[in-house]
Amino acid sequence: MTPRLLRSINSQAVLQLLRDHSPCSCADLARLSGLSAPTVASSVALLAGLKLVTRPGSGPSSGGRPPTLLEFNSTFGYVAGMEITATHIRTRIADLNGVCAGEREDVIGKKSDPRSVVKQFARQFADLRGVLRIPAKRMLTAGVSAPGITDVDAGVVTFVSGMTDWEDVPLAELLQNETGLDTVVENDVNLSALAERWHGIAKDEKNFAFVSVGRGVGAGLFINGDLFHGPEWTAGEIGYLYAPANGTSFTQKSRAGALETSIGSEGIEEQWLRAGRTPKLSAMQILDLALAGDADAVRIVQREAAILAAVCTTLSLVINCPLIVLGGELGGHESLFRATASLLERNEFARPRLVVSPLGRDAALTGAVRLALQRAAISPCLFHACRGCLDATSSNCNT
Repeated sequence: MTPRLLRSINSQAVLQLLRDHSPCSCADLARLSGLSAPTVASSVALLAGLKLVTRPGSGPSSGGRPPTLLEFNSTFGYVAGMEITATHIRTRIADLNGVCAGEREDVIGKKSDPRSVVKQFARQFADLRGVLRIPAKRMLTAGVSAPGITDVDAGVVTFVSGMTDWEDVPLAELLQNETGLDTVVENDVNLSALAERWHGIAKDEKNFAFVSVGRGVGAGLFINGDLFHGPEWTAGEIGYLYAPANGTSFTQKSRAGALETSIGSEGIEEQWLRAGRTPKLSAMQILDLALAGDADAVRIVQREAAILAAVCTTLSLVINCPLIVLGGELGGHESLFRATASLLERNEFARPRLVVSPLGRDAALTGAVRLALQRAAISPCLFHACRGCLDATSSNCNT
């Protein structure tokens, strides 16, 4: 190992510790890293030269000279989180600590095909970056939330139900070509689970499931500390599970799954009409009426809760997850949560702790930011005097 490479490795280790423990002193970094004081000082000098470290002031003295505090410069670069839903797109720009610098949301235009949406995303991103006055060279990566089955490695959205021409779409490549950002794409519910583990209610949980109930139904699964995708990227597509109330057990891309048809928003709205109630209400309005005590709405919620409790029990039996986080527009509703939790409490085992996501509608977008930050993890490329490059695999790297 050459001295230059060793210095790069040491500097990267020191930087990661600084990101995790800011603000701290050189002595703190030496203790945390196990490196010698001169090695840490050399690494800090290199990082300071690259403007990755700032010195906000002095720390408390233990009797001698007060130590100089060091802090990771989170505004060295920025990342973008992007979210696609059936009707809207959102872009959030955040610093390297994940702190939001600005956000924008727009309705998807009349054309919802992939190339039209990508061009709209590019305009939204460019406008937001301009408002924030962030130079293009300081934008590093983008993480994108897609509402369908996604091959993360290939950056391909294999299918999105209800959106025109969204099948086998190379979304990462299309967005990278339009924005110039190194881009990674992931399923929206998986990103919601990632967000919960990052700084949500599932922080530090190694095994849990995020179950989203809204227009669609899906699950993000964390097993042994990692998101589980499966070899065909369909793990967690629980919307296609058999539902007794529906009776359909086969899966077709062109049709909503049995579980999704039963407890998704359209299924709830259809039950309201079957009960002979008019006018037509949204699923959220029906759940609100259940809270107010409307008899038909209460019966609908009880039916939905019975199916959802069965799903949660099944997940607990299959992957033995001690925690299930409910999210999505409907999953976090008080009436559905209360009824489902009450049924789960009857189990003698396979009784996971059921909680509502505190991130609400921001879960997937927050996960997209986290994904972008992971993509932008600072590599040894920086320490080979490659100024302005954060990823050795990036096409922008001149090392």
